[in-house]
Amino acid sequence: MRRVISLVIGLLAVTAVFAEVPHKYGIKCAVVKTVTENAGGQKSYNTIWFDNYGAVERTSTSMDMGGGMGTVEWVTVCLADGTAFMLDDSRKLASQVSTMQVVNYLNMSDEMQKARKAKIIGEETIDGRPCVVWEERVKQILSTAKITSWVWKGIPIKYNIDKPKSSTTLISIEQKKSLPASLFKIPEGYEIKKIK
Repeated sequence: MRRVISLVIGLLAVTAVFAEVPHKYGIKCAVVKTVTENAGGQKSYNTIWFDNYGAVERTSTSMDMGGGMGTVEWVTVCLADGTAFMLDDSRKLASQVSTMQVVNYLNMSDEMQKARKAKIIGEETIDGRPCVVWEERVKQILSTAKITSWVWKGIPIKYNIDKPKSSTTLISIEQKKSLPASLFKIPEGYEIKKIK
């Protein structure tokens, strides 16, 4: 009987901890692909892998630099403890990202709404997906960018930025039961450079 009571108390404690962590996405696990085009017509391709409703996430952005310079890729891994690292495959280096701001459209805090001057301005259906439309004004080094995002289940499936001008649209969303845990880890053999 004591074991059952201990088990129930343990499960309630775990449930309470998970209840305190707001979900970032309204689906458990998926691979999301988008394309971004800037004012000059240059395109970048973005992939987000996430699991456990966004508790862990990996992003990849690749861009053809043109002029025979080849394609470059930026990869970021957000770990379950909230830290994020940029992965540099050529140098086998994982650098902690100090300024990464995670935007949670499902559970945006009052502080973040105020900092980003974020507000919901409407609703619109895109490709059969009912979206909440957000408008934000985000300070940059020399100006303030206006960002309009169409968000489905916490996932921005379309967004426009006015400075510098760019437009991002959805290519695909593939819901999964799970993804390999290795996607959300720093690969073996990488040097970890932490912020001091």
